[in-house]
This record gives sequence, C-alpha cells and structure tokens, in this order.
Amino acid sequence: MKSAKGWKRASAAGIALAVLMTGGEWMLGQPGAVQVATAATTGTVSSTLVSTIQQKLNEGSASFAVQVSGSASASVKTVDQAFETAMKLDDYVNYTIKSYSYSSKSDGKTATVSVKVDYWENATQSAYVAKRSKEIRAEIIKPGMNAHQKVKAVHDWILLNVTYDRSLRKHSAYDALASGTAVCQGYASLAYRLLKDAGVEVRIAEGTVSTGAHAWNLVKLDGQWYHLDTTFDDPVPDVKGRTTYSYYLLTDAQIKRDHKWTIAYPAAVASYQQTLKSLKTKDTSRQAFYANLEETLGYKYLLPAYSASTVEDFASKIKAAIKAGQSLVKVRYVNGANKKLDLQKLLDAVPALTSIQTSSSSFPIGNADDALVTITFKT
Repeated sequence: MKSAKGWKRASAAGIALAVLMTGGEWMLGQPGAVQVATAATTGTVSSTLVSTIQQKLNEGSASFAVQVSGSASASVKTVDQAFETAMKLDDYVNYTIKSYSYSSKSDGKTATVSVKVDYWENATQSAYVAKRSKEIRAEIIKPGMNAHQKVKAVHDWILLNVTYDRSLRKHSAYDALASGTAVCQGYASLAYRLLKDAGVEVRIAEGTVSTGAHAWNLVKLDGQWYHLDTTFDDPVPDVKGRTTYSYYLLTDAQIKRDHKWTIAYPAAVASYQQTLKSLKTKDTSRQAFYANLEETLGYKYLLPAYSASTVEDFASKIKAAIKAGQSLVKVRYVNGANKKLDLQKLLDAVPALTSIQTSSSSFPIGNADDALVTITFKT
C-alpha cells in the first residue's frame, strides 16, 4: 500500500495558489468520518468526479473522500485537477475556499483520496449570507427595476454599509455583512451574491493593483460586460454616507490603467457612457434614471465645457463661476494627473481672487493622465 499527500494554500489575499506534492501518509479526520464517492478515470477527469467534488464544496464540507483508479501519486493529481475544475464552476464557492489538501492510499489499482478544505466562509455563514441577501434585495430592489438599476442599488448599498478591513483579516461576504468590514475579496463576493440573487449575470475577477493581489467584479448588462470595483469606489478612510463612482462599469482599457489580470475573462469593450446615451432614447420610461446616472458618473466632465488643460482655461471657468455667485469650480484637468496647477499664475489671471484651494482625484473614464480637479476660492 502506497500513499501520497498534496496541499494547496491560499495567499494572504485569498487569491493566489501554490502547489506542493510530497511523499508520506496523512489521514484526515477520524476513521469512518469521511464520506466516499466512487469515480473511475481514464486519462481525463470524469464528470462524475467533478460533480461529486462540486456538491461537497457547495455543501461546505470540510472533509470528504473520493475513489479513483491509479497509484497514490497519480490519484492526487487526478483529484487535484477535478477539484480545480469543480471550484471554478461557481465564482462564489471558489472565493470562499481558503486552502485545501489531499492524502491518498492506493493498492496500485484503486486509490482513496481524502480531501480537506478550509473555508473563509463556512456553510452556516454562507446560509446567513443567503438570508441577508434576500432581506437586502427586498429593501433595495424594487418591482420593475432593470439590471442597470439593480447594479446601481447594489453598488450603493455595499459602499454605504461596508468599510475596508485595514487589518487584512476579513475575506468573505459573511465578514462584510456580519461585521461590516472586509478586504476586496469580501466586497467582490458580496457584490456577486447580491447581484446574482437579483438576476444580474456577474463574475468575480482577480488580478493585481499597485498594492498587490486584488479582486473585483464583472457584470453583464444587455449582452455587454463591464468592470465594477466596489472596493476602489469605497476608499479609506471610510466616510459615512459617501458613494463614489470612479470604477463603475468600466471597459478593459479604462480599468487597465491600474488593474492587471492574466485570467481570460469576457472582454469589456462597450463604453457605458454610450450605453446610457442610447438607453435614454430607447427606454424612455427610465429616462430620468439614466440622466441622473450620467450626472452621478461624471460623464459631463468629458465635455469641453467642463474640461481644462491650461491656466487660462481654469481662469475662464473661475470668472464664470464668480459671475454666477459661486465659489467652487470642478473640472477635468486634461493630462493633469502628473501636473501641478500653478496657483500663483491662476491668482494673477483672476485678480478678484483672495484665496484658492485645490483637490484632485483620479478620472478613469477620461484619458490616461486626466484628473478631476475641484477648486474652492474666495473673492
């Protein structure tokens, strides 16, 4: 009788995986406590084996066993391949799995492979998420809402009720709901659960950003995919009642400025700006919603009237604001992300000014180097 074991361990972000295969024997649990399902394989992973593992993962089973043909080491590889396939059949289940490991005992022909799974969110917690999802949907999803309205409702609810876990210990949708805090994986998992339960086609995407591993969502609306990053739209420190939309329904090209990924996800190529423009004409019953969303998403800042690239442009807009009795100007600074606005030149260009303050933020829907600049002034 020969034996082998293997394990996979999730990274601190709960995303990246590493593999190790070693010799030796390792039994999981107590004798008789592991359930066994039979599935023969002949070079390729059988659908029976995959479905058996999928069922166990859906149930949140911490340990189970399967029987496959082959040696101890070969059986572990077979089960590993089936496990990888099974867990990727459902994004939510995939991202509840923290780590998993195998041990195998074989007589050379048939092997019993014991599987142990550690979850970020156990079965009881997943049931809590399902219950809360139903309650939240009843609160925010109104009769007659279409997918566009549902995405906005879910996005805003998450931003208003979840804060980023700076301790980097809370990774699940359960954490996001039960404690009100989670890292990106928890944000993306919760968005997935709420949107899918509301009838919106959604994926969880993983990749990297400047700070390391990251997770976000892809949503499908009217046949087109868009990126949705609720974590990036909820920056720290958390501000009660704040919702931002810099990472709301972006194309691949727009989000690639600070998000990278290697997994082949559905292409997101449609401009949501153009989508809303078209919907205002096609779906007149929701025209007010689309118009308000255009305003909320800041699409007007793509227009020349709300853009500036020189001191003279800023001065002109400030003079117009002063004439209108306003004390604030907000414009897109074209190619200004890495460029400081010369405030002294601006004061000289508008003699009526006595003081001026500026703040800026990223503007992913514009050009690569655009920034959204807010100027507060006194006269």
